[in-house]
Amino acid sequence: MIITGCGHFYQKIKQLGSGSFGSVYLVKDLNTQYEFACKIISKHLINIYNASQMIQSEIAIHSSCNHKNIVKLYSYWEDQNNIYILLEYCSKGHLINPKTQFTEDEIFQIFHQILSGVDYLHQNNIIHRDLKFENVLIHEDGTLKLCDFGWAIKVQQLPVENVMCGTTEYMPPEVVSKQVLDFKVDSWSLGVILYELLHGSFPFIGHDQQELVQNITMNQLIISRRSDISEDLINLIQALLIKNPELRPSVQQIYLCKWVKRCMKTHNLFNHYENEQLKLKIKQKNIALKVVQDVKYLTPNIKIKNSQEDIDVKLINSVNTIQSQSTNTSPKPNKYVDKFFSFIELFKNF
Repeated sequence: MIITGCGHFYQKIKQLGSGSFGSVYLVKDLNTQYEFACKIISKHLINIYNASQMIQSEIAIHSSCNHKNIVKLYSYWEDQNNIYILLEYCSKGHLINPKTQFTEDEIFQIFHQILSGVDYLHQNNIIHRDLKFENVLIHEDGTLKLCDFGWAIKVQQLPVENVMCGTTEYMPPEVVSKQVLDFKVDSWSLGVILYELLHGSFPFIGHDQQELVQNITMNQLIISRRSDISEDLINLIQALLIKNPELRPSVQQIYLCKWVKRCMKTHNLFNHYENEQLKLKIKQKNIALKVVQDVKYLTPNIKIKNSQEDIDVKLINSVNTIQSQSTNTSPKPNKYVDKFFSFIELFKNF
């Protein structure tokens, strides 16, 4: 079968999955031979369930996203019967529970990519509201990417009116109990994902929907220990699965927890939130940040009685230079980042 859209012809190869309003197919551009995932949504089903607003919102939110850990939406079009959404193809499927338990390092390698995608969404005032294994796709190069923005919402103001949406096993108490919600909805789902990566099962289960909802809202979480898992990871999971959303950590606070900070340093990943904390500490300790010919010098506030010319010479000769830093969260941080961190340590007693 050939699909036509936006001046291109796509050959339908196989079905990849299905949802409430249609199916997702692997398609090939007959001109470029590139492969894509194409989400085909039935207009008939949209009308039956009065879901037109939901589909429009999904397309608007997803098409606005541009991040390495989010599936790219390339284009969309419609005909008399369907709406078509052309997406980046992730050939390795979605995240699943392994046959053997993940190690702590493997858990971090997975989690930090999901966290990076969610961080991008929250910075752009988007709540995903349906984070789960099935919505974490694996690209051919191994990169994890968030998908399915059917329940995502662009936040204009908080709190957000509650809608029972997503998958119950990943829903926080405020959703299943129909209270107002905020960004902490995604924090809870991240906690469920972490627990699932650790134990291969959900933190709360039930024989039916009613029992599951009751367990989510009422039962205390008990996390069994594994000898190969650090206490810092257990503490993070417990914090994310706190029933009161006001006490639950935000994405920014997740980046500043002991486990994530330690693991990011181990893998030489630049933690931009920790860098912001360091900047704040510098301000609090009254360490001046001077700029001379586009090169930054970090110097304590020391009075120098010499002439201005002598001061400039002594500044250049007495401090280590650090080149301007980028806030880019690249997996391989610039070598000057380490110098910046080391240099700050020299002034920790000021």
